[in-house]
Amino acid sequence: MVLTPREPIPPNIGVIITTEKESRSIDFSRDRMIFAGGRPQAEVDRAYALLHAEEFNEIIIGIDPGKYPGVAVLGNGKTISVHHVSAGEVCPLIKRILGEFDNKNILIRIGHGARLVRSRLVNDLLDMGLHVEMVDETGTTPRLGRGVHGQVISDIIAAINIARIKGKRVGKQFIEPSQGEVRVVQEHSREHSNGRSTIPRLLARAVAKGEMTLEEAVERHNSF
Repeated sequence: MVLTPREPIPPNIGVIITTEKESRSIDFSRDRMIFAGGRPQAEVDRAYALLHAEEFNEIIIGIDPGKYPGVAVLGNGKTISVHHVSAGEVCPLIKRILGEFDNKNILIRIGHGARLVRSRLVNDLLDMGLHVEMVDETGTTPRLGRGVHGQVISDIIAAINIARIKGKRVGKQFIEPSQGEVRVVQEHSREHSNGRSTIPRLLARAVAKGEMTLEEAVERHNSF
């Protein structure tokens, strides 16, 4: 339903999406207002969460780890929202999701693949005070049938499946990258610089361990 700021709010309206400026003219609880200006889908997700938060006694977030992880949010076994972001955007995304479900116990389930990315995410999520389970993700990625294309779809479906599988509670992960994983980081640095330079193994190892970002390593290397 679309209303102007000065129109009366019908009694069956539970959440309003508006601008902060217009909100001053609206007679409605500010706790039930969402201020537009960000990503529209995120605002819709927030509105849905506000409307249905009391219905959910269990929130589980499934993560299919990789360079661009799939993320799925399930409430009482029902898929509420799905996301596909870079590995570095996962924790900020989780923080936003936490804000949508105040006072809820949230469990993170993450697939066991993509060892380095998975280990860094586990450590970062534990630092946020979250409970994390590691799931055997074997068989969670579907075969896409005729007419269905895209890695994004596969990653999201895998994340939904991971969220539904009971895993084992994990603690802090020790990250010691293999020579092959260090070489992969070096290859990524070459791609990042459009083939102009490759960061040395020492910096690549620090990136693999999560001690710095690839961008920081490339910048440090170029400053020498």
